Amino acid sequence: MSTSTATSILASTADFDHHDKFGYWQDVVCRALVDLECRPMDGMAFEASVRGSHLEGLSVAQIEASAHRVARQPSAISRSGEESLIFNFVLSGTALAEQDGRSVVLRAGDGAVCDAQRPYSLRFDDAFKLITIKLARSAIAHRAASIHRITARSLAESSQMCPILFGYLVSFNKQASLLEPAASEKVVRNFTELLAAALDEVILASPLPLSEYRATALMRVRDFVERHLDVCELGTSMVSTALNLSPRYINKLFEAENTSLTRYIWRRRLERAACDLQDPTRAGLGISAIAMAHGFNDLSHFSRAFRQRFDLSPRAYRASGAASTA
Repeated sequence: MSTSTATSILASTADFDHHDKFGYWQDVVCRALVDLECRPMDGMAFEASVRGSHLEGLSVAQIEASAHRVARQPSAISRSGEESLIFNFVLSGTALAEQDGRSVVLRAGDGAVCDAQRPYSLRFDDAFKLITIKLARSAIAHRAASIHRITARSLAESSQMCPILFGYLVSFNKQASLLEPAASEKVVRNFTELLAAALDEVILASPLPLSEYRATALMRVRDFVERHLDVCELGTSMVSTALNLSPRYINKLFEAENTSLTRYIWRRRLERAACDLQDPTRAGLGISAIAMAHGFNDLSHFSRAFRQRFDLSPRAYRASGAASTA
């Protein structure tokens, strides 16, 4: 019989001077959960707390915090070498998750998975509450090869089991630190099986994968695009030269997803610009400055493309965010 017990995770910025709060939080996140780089929102007060448990093969924690951003950087990946999956389930507020060239906005009741072996980011524009799970990839080894297909995708949209999983998770998090070793082992096993069943639904609902070689090539292209989105010259020629892939092959990769490299670049630029338009810390920036910062050098083209993508002009979209915040 197992004799392992839960190790508690408990920390808060409440007792720290406001100059030290964020540095302390960065240290807590890296030590207790996963090695992430945290960035505060300029000019905004910051508070955060975490409560959870480390169990055998799994960590669960509830986080409440002010607006900020986190990123899993290549340097952190090389330092830790963790083979873990990170699940974030939103209890209140919203989160923007990005990985593998995809992004998804998560609201209360929804969740997404990110692979800790590859870079990803999370953005919280307002105060939020979520439960985060760190699970060893080995716990779902037979599904691990398909995880790259569903990172940064809504679990609630594709899994009918997600509401059941969500309810179980809330109760599990409250009781995890109180469980006896034998009960803890059983609950972790049951939760992992429920989580795996939900993942199966999402994987089956996701598009069929390319060959592994083509999937890797597509991932390289998306990663390069993400890192150079703000460069005006970004296009097929630049990507082709940098990655030593022919332009025809690059466009074949995107044809399998019913788009093209050019349309993908414009979509990601528009999505980033949309985030900035509703970012309170960028309220002083003009729309043209935001457009140019994200690779657009023609304001009229930006306005037309933005309206086509979001059914609102950039000005109206910014106003809708300000009204929502108010």
